[in-house]
Amino acid sequence: MKTFVYTAKDASGKVISSQVEADSHKAVIEALRQEGFFVTRIVEKRRPFNPFVLIERMFKVGLKELTIFSRQFALLLNAGLTLSEAIDTIEEQTQNNSFREILHRVKIDIQGGETLTKAMQKHPRAFSTFMCSMVHSGEIGGALDTILDRVAQFYEKELELKNKVKSAMVYPVTVIVFALAISLFMLMYIVPQFAAFYSDFSGGEAQLPALTRKMIDISNWLQKYWYYLLTIPIFLIIFWKFRNSKWGHKLLDPLVLRIPIFGPLARKVAITRFTRTFGVLTQSGVPILESLEVAKNTASNDVIKRAIEYTRERIREGETIHGPMKRTKVFPPIVTNLISVGEEAGNLEEILFKISDYYDDEIDATIRSLASLIEPIMIVVVGGLVGVIVVSLYLPIFNLVNVIK
Repeated sequence: MKTFVYTAKDASGKVISSQVEADSHKAVIEALRQEGFFVTRIVEKRRPFNPFVLIERMFKVGLKELTIFSRQFALLLNAGLTLSEAIDTIEEQTQNNSFREILHRVKIDIQGGETLTKAMQKHPRAFSTFMCSMVHSGEIGGALDTILDRVAQFYEKELELKNKVKSAMVYPVTVIVFALAISLFMLMYIVPQFAAFYSDFSGGEAQLPALTRKMIDISNWLQKYWYYLLTIPIFLIIFWKFRNSKWGHKLLDPLVLRIPIFGPLARKVAITRFTRTFGVLTQSGVPILESLEVAKNTASNDVIKRAIEYTRERIREGETIHGPMKRTKVFPPIVTNLISVGEEAGNLEEILFKISDYYDDEIDATIRSLASLIEPIMIVVVGGLVGVIVVSLYLPIFNLVNVIK
């Protein structure tokens, strides 16, 4: 609800000023008119600046919040509440201020006569094309609560998949970051102390080994030009922005699929997302071409997206689904063969869910094997990185013994 400050006159001409909560200017004027007041001035009271709300507006609404929203929305509609009442109830319980504002605007649009689908489409930061398509099919079919329950199940699976991928990446990234931090600390603080010790102890007579001299040179460079390290986060941000751009996906996505271990994992993630989305949409009555268009955007890899777009164009010309998919040579034979069986048997959505479940299990197995493989590699890398520095510091001790003799 918004807060409005107004000035009005009653029947005797007396001027009153106050504030009231309402959904819009029109609602305030109408309510005061029914009470016999004539509004002369009305303005919306601005909320105090909240930096956290500004930060929230910079990001999309998370999967967890959308899952809770879909589940609650389905339960409230099934209990007999109207769309406006259900959204109003969820709005009061939502912790995310930005999402709460979006829900409020959706409610106002619905009260103004718009459909739920059109009201949601105005807020792509919160409601994806997938969700809008699902809601549209639910409104047409008169089973919005059932559709929203399917959306909640879909988002729960997506959240689970996202957490799996994160768990596969967190360990190696964390180890590498700590290894680099320890190496920098040793190069900038430990190595200079050893260098000064060697110089003072030997009187400059001992010839330092090549590895030690190289470490001292690196240490001196870092101490002199340490501010160059500040460019690393900037470079990573620029690379991340490019990676998520249109050209970044075109150039890097084919390379991602060729990376050993991680490439097959990325392909499996893209396939399970595509098949699950495609299955949910077709099960909910969304036309095949529209389902493919929506599912294409969930594949998260440009190579897979182009293959789906090619398939979609061939279907538009009258071909089957599995034929063009097989010709792209992007999808494994098990996917195209099962889709062919589903088309012939008339249970395509069921087959798509089975493919998705199969690849979910494959992702679990890949992540487990990845963890068992990465752990010894990380130990070797970290041990080697720190070990080289330590060895370079202790090598001159042998020369110092000769100097003492």
